[in-house]
Amino acid sequence: MRKKQEVKPQEQQPIAQLTYVEEERMRLQNFLQRLQQEPSVIEKTPDGRANTVPISHIEMTLDELYFGMWSTENFKWQVISNEIVGSLELVVTNPVNNTQIRRVGSASIQIMVDAIPQEIKHDREKMKQWQLDAQNKKANALDMGFPKLKAECLKNASQSLGKVFGRDINRKTSDTFRPLVKKKLEIKDQWTIE
Repeated sequence: MRKKQEVKPQEQQPIAQLTYVEEERMRLQNFLQRLQQEPSVIEKTPDGRANTVPISHIEMTLDELYFGMWSTENFKWQVISNEIVGSLELVVTNPVNNTQIRRVGSASIQIMVDAIPQEIKHDREKMKQWQLDAQNKKANALDMGFPKLKAECLKNASQSLGKVFGRDINRKTSDTFRPLVKKKLEIKDQWTIE
């Protein structure tokens, strides 16, 4: 004859600790929240029409947030009419999980020319031709202009990383970062994805 097995009530299991994946998601999200803060420095552009984050602030913030583990690659440029357009890749190493993130940035600068002579200022077509003629380029116009192109490309690439780099400063509408991983208050140290 078989012996009846006694059914014991199930012991209450301890609350599960965060899994590695959940923990990493939380750390990533915390880092993303830091990237979504407003920039601490905003200045007017030289023409006064828009706002910008100075390149010094961009570079220092990259140093601080990515512990100096960032670089630029593939800087390319091309002359189009009286402008130079460029692009580069910003490469950052995520400090949470050590993965590389790449962002492309692009910008353009106008090649400065000498002042338009008084005798052609009344003729719009002649003024345009004057500005497009390479012989009228200011001497050493690109000494400051060309490095500015690279700086503007870097600023553009950085903006895609988050608001701290000036992502939304000149936009009429912008979105708000909404964390995906939320802490449940009723169960200590449990995280959920909603």
